[in-house]
Amino acid sequence: MNAVLRQFAGFYSKAIARWEVQRGELLSVQRLRGFAVLMVLVYHAEDIARKLPALADFHSTYALRFGYSAPDMFFVISGFIMTYVTVNSRFQPKRWLLGRFFRIVPMYFLFTCLVMLLWLYNPQMTMGSGSHDWASVIQSLLMLPQADLPLLFIGWTLEHELVFYTIVFLVACFLKMDALFWVMLALSVLALGKWTLIHYTGIELWDYHLFSLYIIQFTLGVWVFRIRERASSWGVMLPAVVGCALLMIGGMFAESGLINHEQPVRVLAFGGAYAAFLLAGLNWELKNRSAGIVPQRRDAMVLIGDASYAIYLTHPFVLASYGKLFLMVSVSPLASVGLAVLAGISTIVVGYAVHVLLEKPVIEIGKRLTRAFA
Repeated sequence: MNAVLRQFAGFYSKAIARWEVQRGELLSVQRLRGFAVLMVLVYHAEDIARKLPALADFHSTYALRFGYSAPDMFFVISGFIMTYVTVNSRFQPKRWLLGRFFRIVPMYFLFTCLVMLLWLYNPQMTMGSGSHDWASVIQSLLMLPQADLPLLFIGWTLEHELVFYTIVFLVACFLKMDALFWVMLALSVLALGKWTLIHYTGIELWDYHLFSLYIIQFTLGVWVFRIRERASSWGVMLPAVVGCALLMIGGMFAESGLINHEQPVRVLAFGGAYAAFLLAGLNWELKNRSAGIVPQRRDAMVLIGDASYAIYLTHPFVLASYGKLFLMVSVSPLASVGLAVLAGISTIVVGYAVHVLLEKPVIEIGKRLTRAFA
């Protein structure tokens, strides 16, 4: 028994150790992931803060104009990074699938089960995802695309991610990865056609997210991968200025849209902005490396990016707990702001702790099983 405990302790201590900077790792992408999850957090923290009497009528320009676009950034990043990972390693279907499975499914399944326990206790306790029956609960557990929100409401983004992963996998299996951009571009055109048909005729078509307008944002990420070497001559300033301009266009003219009823201006403006920022970050990182500046440690924003998935999954639970507390207190406006900030900081701390203590060991187990069975 002591030997087993020592072996487990050795594995666990190795699993939770801080990740070193790997050769070829794109830290600019991790920083952008960190920024995206902070956007999500601030947006939802403000929503919870309105439960405080002093902030009941508070609506920031950030939340109204930009905060809801954080998933758009995640989709662009996914389009880039999945192409980068698949192209820059020898494609082995079983290893690829196992790698994606252990990165996403165990953590999602765990937190969806927590919501399911709340739902079993009281069917009204669905954390804002609406009413559910066993069919939608099972679909949620299996991460299958739904027309409405899944039981864990933030899972709607993962449904779109899995559709994109499926496309990447099929292209890698049956075509060449060079074809991925053209496949995604064709799907983007069809997505715009579907939106036009629905918008002008009222005909509803359920396509399991295959022709969602968010496909365009994944396509933008794939496009950034294709042009990243040629675009290095553009430097940092040009894509950053273009990104800011598109961000302002999105802030002025875009609408958030209902779930599975995306808006073209939102998808194109914010998707284009975040693709431009991604390109600016990559060019900045390449410029530094060319000058011999290679980071030796992961900075704070990179660490938040590492923990972005855990923060994303846990933040509804932490903020919901604060929401219950906020309904029972009545404090000054200044103290209300302090409580809202505390809620945000607590959410980051809890999410990062879950990342280190749970997500990283799961990832390490996944790596070992992948090497063993792939």
